[in-house]
Parts: sequence; structure tokens; C-alpha cells
Amino acid sequence: MGKISATSGRGADTFSLQISRGGIARSILWAELLPKSKNSRIGKSRSQWSFRKCWPSLPIFLILLCCILATLTAGAELRETRKILILNDLAIIASPGFAEIDQAIFSGLQKSPYQIELYHESLQVIAFPSELSRRRFREELLLKYSERKPDLIVAAGPASLKFVSELPNSFIRDMPVIFCGVVGEIPDQLKSGMRFTGVLGRLRPAETLNVALQLLPDTKHVVVVGGMGPFDEQFQAPAKQAFQGYESRFEFTYLTNLTMPALLERLRHLPSNTIVFHTALTQDASGQRFIDSTQAVPLIVAAANAPVFVMDDVDLRPGAVGGYLVNWANDGHLAAEMAVRVLNGEKPENIPIMRSNNGYMFDWRALRRWKLRESDLPSGSMVLNRELSFWDLYKRYVIGGIFLLLVQALVIAALLWQRARRRQTEAELVRYSDRLRLAMESGKSVGWEWDAASKRNTWFGDLRTVFGISSDIHHANSGDFSRYVHPDDRQRVEEAIEDARQNHTLFSEEFRIVRQDRSTHWLVSRGKFLYDQNGVATRMTGLATDVTQLKQIQKQLGESEERFRLVSNTAPVMIWMSNPDKLCNYFNQPWLDFTGRPIETELGNGWTQGVHPEDLSRCLKTYTEAFDRRERFQIEYRLRRYDGDYRWVFDLGVPRFNSDGSFAGYIASCIDVTERKRAEDALAGMGRKLMEAQEQERARIARELHDDINQRMAVLAVMLQGLQVILPGSDENTSTRIKDACEWLREIGSDIQAISHRLHSSKLEYLGIVTAARSFCKELGAQQKVEIEFRNDNIPANVPKEVSLCLFRVLQEALQNAVKYSGVRHFNVELRGAPDEIQLTVSDCGIGFDKDKAMAHQGLGLISMRERLQMINGDFEIESEPGQGTTIHVRAPLRLENKAMHAAG
Repeated sequence: MGKISATSGRGADTFSLQISRGGIARSILWAELLPKSKNSRIGKSRSQWSFRKCWPSLPIFLILLCCILATLTAGAELRETRKILILNDLAIIASPGFAEIDQAIFSGLQKSPYQIELYHESLQVIAFPSELSRRRFREELLLKYSERKPDLIVAAGPASLKFVSELPNSFIRDMPVIFCGVVGEIPDQLKSGMRFTGVLGRLRPAETLNVALQLLPDTKHVVVVGGMGPFDEQFQAPAKQAFQGYESRFEFTYLTNLTMPALLERLRHLPSNTIVFHTALTQDASGQRFIDSTQAVPLIVAAANAPVFVMDDVDLRPGAVGGYLVNWANDGHLAAEMAVRVLNGEKPENIPIMRSNNGYMFDWRALRRWKLRESDLPSGSMVLNRELSFWDLYKRYVIGGIFLLLVQALVIAALLWQRARRRQTEAELVRYSDRLRLAMESGKSVGWEWDAASKRNTWFGDLRTVFGISSDIHHANSGDFSRYVHPDDRQRVEEAIEDARQNHTLFSEEFRIVRQDRSTHWLVSRGKFLYDQNGVATRMTGLATDVTQLKQIQKQLGESEERFRLVSNTAPVMIWMSNPDKLCNYFNQPWLDFTGRPIETELGNGWTQGVHPEDLSRCLKTYTEAFDRRERFQIEYRLRRYDGDYRWVFDLGVPRFNSDGSFAGYIASCIDVTERKRAEDALAGMGRKLMEAQEQERARIARELHDDINQRMAVLAVMLQGLQVILPGSDENTSTRIKDACEWLREIGSDIQAISHRLHSSKLEYLGIVTAARSFCKELGAQQKVEIEFRNDNIPANVPKEVSLCLFRVLQEALQNAVKYSGVRHFNVELRGAPDEIQLTVSDCGIGFDKDKAMAHQGLGLISMRERLQMINGDFEIESEPGQGTTIHVRAPLRLENKAMHAAG
């Protein structure tokens, strides 16, 4: 059918597999498994390998054989062939790391839809490091593949990647290259126009050192172990560079230029508080070569008297602790996925270069040996080679045995319990009938049983209360029951019984009966028919309860509700009620007369359609907050009357509670307060005019004080100073008194000027509220010897004159009260602009006061502030408690409205 082959020009870990339609011809040629003569091309050093040293690569070939067998059994369809050349740095027999990479690539290529023809070559940079060997290998490779040019090359390792980048352009032109297992940089030759992508490995020695120091915080010495081969330098260079930042904290020793015996001897005598960091050792100082993971690492781990940390997952051999390790198999999987994508038509230059996925891996036995706690490992760490305890090995059998014993015990206990229960049930059945009879007799209930065969009814229970029958058990014919039923209900009850019998449903009815004493009682009755296998009713049983008293209570409740409706509908106020779900369920007639709408449109949230749009959100917010807190509320809003005119209403609501204390909703009353609002607006208008007159008078007095009195005081001070000059011979007492008089005049002038500014601030008129407020705080602080901290934020430049004047007067009143009564010397004033308003805050940490008492006995200051803010539709709030200081919050809108028009709607 096709061919999968892998060959090597050097003979190392070489195999060739042929798959044909007629059968399978397999030949596995492992040059490393056979002794070599001295005249061999490989040489004496290459003949030293044995089958024992080559066993790690056996899984590679077993997996490949499985893939071949799967290919044979997949079917007889023909698939297009693609040739892939895998080139790596070391033979897979000599390097478990590259063995893992090749194994992952072989496995990943099975996902390709093509018939894969595999070729495998190895540079073997350790055995053949010279440039001459590499040049001969390049010539052999070009000759070998001149007529079977690969469709794709996978370069595993930095030497292989560099080798591919140096191939002639005539051979490599337009050939896709996928690289992996590379821990260095990408060669510049590869970047110049070649089609490539791949996986860059990440050696992260710093992360491994950090976790080692976390596990061993008392570490003082770090010993770095490595070799002198060209492959070793790729691992040592990143480690030396990463450890430079730690050399000031720890003593570093690099054992990278010793023979293996000397190295092992040094490792046996390391000082305490030492850790060993292994990089790579494929060749020692004497030139002897080693397989790093299978030969060098075990020797180092066995000799070292300190924990050994490594850099990649294949070096995590028994005894090595581990670290933040490179995962070579992951590199191979990623490279195989890229190769499949390229074979499917994607351009390699369009596939981004990926980074290998490192991870924290540790050996459980090494952790136990060096007494390292797993709880100190980084999150997500993988712990390998964990020894299973007896419980881990046999817990399923132990749990299964215990479970079987428990099941047997439960079965035995269930059988014993069932037998005791059956005996108890038999005894209770006898008592049950007696208790049922007593319960029905005491609960105004009767039971009945109808037998179809005998056509007889049996009644039992409280027959005296229900039917007026003196006995406890009564036997009657089929028609006797109907004679007790009230004539107006008889047909309905008979039809319900017949319907239950025909449809195999439950009989349930409420009806009246006429007792023997001619009194009428109400019953609630339920019953059920029993049927034979043919569906014929054979028996009917049921229960009836006297609910006469309940019906009387319901009647009284209905009458009470009717009386409430009559009172509510004749009341001179509008009344509404709501359920616990915040939806209105009742409106009295005055409400409906006011709105001119039927009650169906008002129920639920329909009443909100009549609320003025400007008041709706405020109204719903007040209602919702009060509802959630279960507290009374009051609010004024505009409601549309039947003639379309909006009228102001005052709405007062209180919560309702059931007899058991559960919340039942709200009941509220509304009255039309439009005329009162108009009167208030008229008073407010008069107050506005009075305040305007007051401001004008303040301005006049301020001008006279500033322009007349203050100037005259200044002239008097000058005259006194001149008098002091023309009386040079006067005594010292007279001169001192004239000087003091001049000083008093200056102080009086300053006070007059301050009074003038408080009466009328020219800065407010010409410079705005921010400048005027800051100036007032500064002057008051200097006059009263207090500290007033003023802040402002986002105040617009065009604040209306009425708003600025109101805020300034409120600030004056609030600050003067705070200075006078707070008992402290530090105050805070803040002016802050919001989208539609200006907010003023005056606060102190003084003695505070009882807010409720102060609001109940408002002084002139509070009245003045409130009236001024009402003139501009603003408001203020006081926060104060005894000993907790006082804060006054003022909100003034930036847009002024005509309150008279606002009230009229």
C-alpha cells in the first residue's frame, strides 16, 4: 500500500520498514546493538554501546510498529503519499529526550490524512562534533535525498536546525521546515526567506532555583554541575546567566570542568545547607562521553550528599528532586500538530512560533529522602513515583468487603424490623379505627362507606352534630343521603357523584343539609370510588366535615367588608389599599370620582398613569422605600383630575398587618391640597420680596458703612496722627493715649469693613460664589481666630444670582452658628458641583446637638436657611448627635422654576 521508512547515513539507531500490498517485510538495523571493529567507520568509541544502554528507545519502535499495524487494518483505500524527514541532534538511543520528541512526532503524524513516508537522520553531535563529519554528512544527505526530496523537514534540536539552515538553496528552496527541541535562538540563515515555524524550548533555571530555595530556606551554597561537551554548553549558559542575580546572596560553585571520578568525589563531601543544580553532562574533562539522563544523572544523584535539581523531564531520574522542567514530549506533540497543518495546506510562515509548555515536576522518593514537604511545592506541581500504601493498593477491596458486611447487616436488620413493624401495624390497625372514630366525633366530621353489592350506606363519626342522629353508627339505604341534602343543592351533588364515578376522579363538593330538627348546616365532603378489574365501581368511601361556623364567619367578614366599603366610599378623602406585592387592590369612590377613571384601570400600577410625569419617579421611590422598610410615609405629588387639570394631593400611608403579625400591605388616604400649596407659594412670594428688600437694605447699609462711616473713621485716625506730630512737647502719657486711640480706630474700621462685607459682598456680585465663599471663610477665620478649610470642585461659572446669594447667606448662617456653638476651632466647608445642582457642606467635630429637638424648636437661623432654600426649590439636611459633631448638607438647583406655575400644574 505504501511505505514508512526511517534511515540514517551514520548507522546509529537506524531502522527501515517496508509495507507492501503483498505483505510486510521488516528489517530493523541497529548498528549500536552490534560490536564494532577498530577499522569500523564509527570507531572504537562507537562500539562501546550495548543493548542494555539502548533499551530506552524500544518504546519508540513498538509504537511505530503499532502505527504500521493500524495502517494495515485501516482499510484498502489508497491515500496520497507525503515524505517527511526527521533530523535530530542525537541518536534516539543515546538521548531519551530526543527519543521522547521522536515518539511524540510519530504519534502526532497519525492524524494526517496522507500516507506518510518517514525518513530519520541524526547528526550525533556528541560522537561526531567535527566540522568535517558534518560536511560529509551533509554531502551524504544531499546525495541520498536528491531523487526523493522530502515534502517537509522536522528539525529536532538546535544543531539540526542550524544544519538545515545551511543546506543549499537549491535543495531547501520552498521546503517547509518545522523545528522543536530548540533552546537557543533561530539561526539568521533560516530567517532569510525560508518557510519555517516551530516550537522554542524554554530553559527556566531561575524558577527551579526559586522553588529549591522555597523547599530549603536555609540554603547557603549552590553547586552547579555540568560537562565540557558542545551539547552541555547549551544548558550551562542559560543557568549561569540566570544565577547572576543570586550570587550576592548565596555561594555558587561551578563543577563543570572535572573528570567524572573527581566530580563524584566532590559531591560526596559537600557542606551542609547545599543544593546541587544539574545542567547537562555528556562529556567530562577526560573526554569520556555519557548519556546524560541515563548514565550521568544516576551517578550524580547517588554520589551527592545534597538534593539534586534538574532542568528537563528526562533527567528526573530516581533520586533527583525535580524542578521547573522542560517537557520534550510536549515539544514533539506541538511540532507534529504544526506538521499536519502544513501538510493540509497551511503555510508555515502563517503559523506562529510557539513556546514549549514547562511545568513543575518532582520525584516523591527524593522528597521523602530529603524531608521536603509537598505542601511547600508550587500550585499545580506533578509528583511522580509515589509509593502506594496498603490502603492505596487494597482500599477498593477493603471498602467492598466492609460494604458487603454492612449490606448483609442491613438486610438482616431490615427483615427483623419489617417483622416487628408488621406486628406493630397489626396492633395499630385495631387502635386506628377507634382513634379515627373518636377524631371524627370530636371534630364535627363523619365518614361513610357505600357498598355496591348490598346497596347500603354506613355512616359513622359525629352523627349527632352533623345530622342530628343520636347513634354513633348509622346504616342507611342509597337514597337516604339525598333526602338530607338541601333541595337547592341536591341535583348538583348527585351530578358530582355520578361524574366522579364515571371519570374515576375524586368527589369534592360543598353543600347544605337539612337536619331532622329542620336546621340547615353546611358540609364539605370528599370521597373516592373503588373499582374492580373490569372498571365497575364496587365501593365508595369518604369524609364530610361540618363547616357551618366557618360559613358564618365568612358571612360576617363579607358584611364587615361591605360596611368598610360604604364608610370608605362616603368619606371626604381618597383611600387606596395595596397587597404585599406593592400592587394596589382597592380604590374608594372619591378616588374614582376625582380621577374619572374606572377601577379596572386604576388597579395594580394603573394609578401611576394619572401622576404628573415630573413627580412619578419621586413618588414611586418614596412608596418603594417605605414599603421595603414597613414604615409610614407621606408625600405630595400632582395627580390628574377628571377634567385633565393636575392637582396637588397629600398622600399619607401606613402599613397593614394581619392578626398573626405578617405584613398585609398598605392603606393610605389622600386629600387635595392645591389651594394650600397656592397659599404657601403666595407666602413664599411675599417672603421672597421681603428677603429681596432685606438684601437691598443690607447693600445700602453696607455701602454707607464702607463709603461713609469707614472713610470718616479713617480721616479721624489721620487727624489723631497729625495731632501727635504737632504736639512734640507733650508728655509720654498723652502720646501713648493718642497712639492707642489711633489703633482702636483702625480696629473699628476693620470691624466696620467686615460688617459691610457680611451685609453685602461685592465679590459675590462680581467674582462669583467660589471667590466670595473663600473670602468669607478667610475673613471669619481671622476675626474669630479659628481654622476654616475651604474646598470647591466643578462649580460652573454661570451660577444664577439667586442661587449664589442663597448659598452665600446659608454659608454665613451655618458657619457663624458652628463657630458660636460647636466648641471647636476647626471647620470644613465644601462646594461641589453636580449635573443639575450645587451642593454645600459645612461640618465640624464639635459637641453636636439633638437634631429632633432642634427641628421641633427651630430658631431664626434654621428658619432663615429653610425659607431661603425654599425660594429656589432647594433643601437642606442636618446630621448631628450629641458628642458626634454636626454636618449641614445643602442642595441648590441650577435651574430655577416658577413655583406658582409649578403648583398650579
